[in-house]
Amino acid sequence: MCSCSTNIHFDYDGRYSKDGDDYEWIPTDARLYDISFKTSLLEEITYSLLKERICRKMGINPFAKMLNLGYISLVVEPKRQSYILDNEDVYVYLTSVDREQRRSILHVEDIEELQIVRITEQLSRVGESSCSRNYCERESGYGEEENVGTGLEHGEHPHKKQKKSRL
Repeated sequence: MCSCSTNIHFDYDGRYSKDGDDYEWIPTDARLYDISFKTSLLEEITYSLLKERICRKMGINPFAKMLNLGYISLVVEPKRQSYILDNEDVYVYLTSVDREQRRSILHVEDIEELQIVRITEQLSRVGESSCSRNYCERESGYGEEENVGTGLEHGEHPHKKQKKSRL
């Protein structure tokens, strides 16, 4: 059994810039970060695992940040950025090396902070049951076609249905 490891070096938070026909990475921080996967199979390094390990290394909540992963391939001319979007892209990134067996630096773009909507705020609306909302819609004239075939007259409250004599 091989106790192999795959090392990934990455820049966190920067942007791509076009320079003539080539693209270049402009880092916000001059520091380079590293993560290591102790596995003999590259297929075991998945997109979600890679993002999770980057977030853990950077001390950020993976559910509160939107990150783009990309790199500039060492073997493509002119130099263009390639984005990692799924497991297949991760595998291509890990297996793409130049003549000297070097892999590109992974670039992590911090796109935006996601806003987490609190469910309790949405559920705490007072007086908005489906019954009261339907009644309000009827009062405004909206949704009157819903009462077709129910035996309710226009403007009649559903709980106050009057008995009609057959005389």
